[in-house]
Amino acid sequence: MRSSPGFELLFLLQKFTTEAERYSEVVRRQHGLARNDIHAINAVVEAERTGGVATPGELRERLVLSSAAMTAVLDRLEASGHLERRHSAEDRRQVLLAATPSARETGREMFDPMVQHMLPILSEYTPEQIALVTGMIRQLTLAIAEAREGLARAEGKPSD
Repeated sequence: MRSSPGFELLFLLQKFTTEAERYSEVVRRQHGLARNDIHAINAVVEAERTGGVATPGELRERLVLSSAAMTAVLDRLEASGHLERRHSAEDRRQVLLAATPSARETGREMFDPMVQHMLPILSEYTPEQIALVTGMIRQLTLAIAEAREGLARAEGKPSD
């Protein structure tokens, strides 16, 4: 397996992920946010960016949290002004989550310095090279999700 083509790339992606997590730890502490706070905000912003919606239940599954822990995260983020709970116009029983301008501004403050260091490197590559790597990372991300789902099924637990 270690001699397979691409194994070194997987190792480098792991190092990249670890370094990104280290960066995130430093900036989240500077902003007084917990790790799950950042993951929750990111998930809600991603859902909004892609035209989807985020609900507490979906978010709980995605972050692999208990209902009580998810409620604590949402209460904290709502109290800090980063997320809002709204009732769905179609079904008033359904609660939808929305990121606030404060959440977006905090996200920019936290991650713009990292992006500013990375974009000059990416500008050295052609659009075709960027598209190739983008496609590869999408497929690798799906492969990780499938591996996680397989592990969850083996444990008899939900995977999301």
